Amino acid sequence: MKMKNLSNSLNSEFRKIINKATEKKELTIQEGERLLKSTGEELNILIKTADRIRKKQVGDIVTYVVNRNINFTNICENSCKFCAFHRKKNSSDAYILNENEVAERTREAVENGATEICFQGGLNPALDFKDYLNYLEVIRSVSNDVHIHAYSPAEIDYMRKKSDLNLEEVILKLKDAGLNSIPGTAAEILAKRVRKIICPKKISVNVWEKIIKTCHRSGIPSSATIMYGHVETDREIASHLAKLREIQKITNGFTELVPLAFARQNTELQNSESLRNLEAMDHLKIHAVARLMLADYIDNIQTSWVKLGPELAKRTLNAGANDFSGTLMEENITRAAGGDFQRLKPKIIRDLINQADRIPRERTTTYELVANH
Repeated sequence: MKMKNLSNSLNSEFRKIINKATEKKELTIQEGERLLKSTGEELNILIKTADRIRKKQVGDIVTYVVNRNINFTNICENSCKFCAFHRKKNSSDAYILNENEVAERTREAVENGATEICFQGGLNPALDFKDYLNYLEVIRSVSNDVHIHAYSPAEIDYMRKKSDLNLEEVILKLKDAGLNSIPGTAAEILAKRVRKIICPKKISVNVWEKIIKTCHRSGIPSSATIMYGHVETDREIASHLAKLREIQKITNGFTELVPLAFARQNTELQNSESLRNLEAMDHLKIHAVARLMLADYIDNIQTSWVKLGPELAKRTLNAGANDFSGTLMEENITRAAGGDFQRLKPKIIRDLINQADRIPRERTTTYELVANH
């Protein structure tokens, strides 16, 4: 059904795209790019349309997960220009957690009601594949039930290079050691031009896609991410979303999309004149366009309160988002880039969701609703 009462003053191309999205027809890269250029009345219509499609697709429940981030090392040989977290091994604040420290953090999380451990770190030359397996086994020794959401495609590629195994063998060994799902980070923007500027040493688009598909085929789901607000173009954002959509058609392994706003403070990119300067409406816009481009393929659009702050994240719930991320308990990566928020208690998350006139519900990592206590 077409949108009713669209103003005749609206650009005809924009009206056509909005009606196409409302009729549940797949948007092209060019159409996604056009929506990303929306301003004024167009932007208001875009946001309202995304909210309606969200309501029709997933209803009024806004989910969140009780989880803990454990960043087990900040030593990384990649030195991505957008990252303020990485350190060289001889830096005064470089660290690596031992197994006892990981076990203690896991135990504390489980005792505080966490159902998920999100476990990631830098590409540390001191670690070999057995160390990565040992970390999983330590977490699993503390809890058989906690969901282990660990190791980005960049980390998995690093493990493969450090072992004599092929990619599928590495992934299956991780699964046997307790891995349940992986974060779809290291995607940043899936465009060769952008990656050459912001992360020239990081895995390629093709390698990222191959690892994601292999994980999905192996029964390991993942999130999908997009990092925006740096040197990318609207066309590259739309192409990235289309790429995720094409992968999802094949594997159906993405649990959600997580738009991540670039945090620039203390990064090599922070003074670059080519950086995009985003305002609040730009953040709402990307969540809205993601909802329209991924409709019927990726149900869940997550808002990142760590990146946006709780109040702006709350506003995205009326622009296509339906998930409020997790409690985190400990957040280091965005904090290193100037982020002000590291932890939200479940009650605060529920209050924010209620303030947006939506229904808060705790979920598992794979979006099963947790029974109310």
